[in-house]
Amino acid sequence: MQLERLPDAQAVAARAADLVAETVRAKPEAVLLLPAGRTPVLFYAELVRRARAGALDLARANLFQLDELLGIAPADARGFQAFFRQHLVQPLGLAARFRGIDGSARDPAAEIERHRLALAECGPADLVLLGLGQNGHVAFNEPGSLLADAARVVTLGATTLAGLAHQFPDDCPRRGLTLGLAEIAAGARIVMLVTGASKAEMLGHVLAGKASRERPATLLTGHPRFVVLADEAALRRVGPARTRPGAPGTAAS
Repeated sequence: MQLERLPDAQAVAARAADLVAETVRAKPEAVLLLPAGRTPVLFYAELVRRARAGALDLARANLFQLDELLGIAPADARGFQAFFRQHLVQPLGLAARFRGIDGSARDPAAEIERHRLALAECGPADLVLLGLGQNGHVAFNEPGSLLADAARVVTLGATTLAGLAHQFPDDCPRRGLTLGLAEIAAGARIVMLVTGASKAEMLGHVLAGKASRERPATLLTGHPRFVVLADEAALRRVGPARTRPGAPGTAAS
């Protein structure tokens, strides 16, 4: 596991964009698994800025949505697919390169299996980008998940539901569709974006490196190319890192 300490959320976004650029330069048809949520908003804005400036080309990349809320249609502004269309797909005209999940599909299990097979056809992922849930979930792999769990329909945990309450005050979906830890761990490189003091406690568990199915993010720490990009607010409970030679601001864990 590799930790990169960065001053703030904007620096995390910029560094994540660096890794995307590095990946698609090496392989223009790279497969990227992408997260929704508040943490990566700055990251997508940075991707759009760089692409418009001619410093990044995603025109041949394969962009896969990681998860979606059950019962939420692609056009529903509260859903994750709508999030991607707003923040990345429409600004850069990437509709043909984006592989989304339809949360309103009549057969949710068949829908997430369709998505898994689409990934299998052109994957595994070259780069997986993740957020970190306050209960340790990644995508919608909730506490109790196993590293062997594949794409599936899941029941959302209480902490996850609480985090969604501001978007769904009356009718919050209680299930989701998600790529599993199996698909995530199969990626060539995994990059976790962690910002803000609210993630400090869970980040501490991840950096401790003790794998527990009750904190699913910790199950990925044995991946040979697992990188955590964290700002100082998220690292407030972590002591000064040991800097590796040749990589200022980067620490080995």
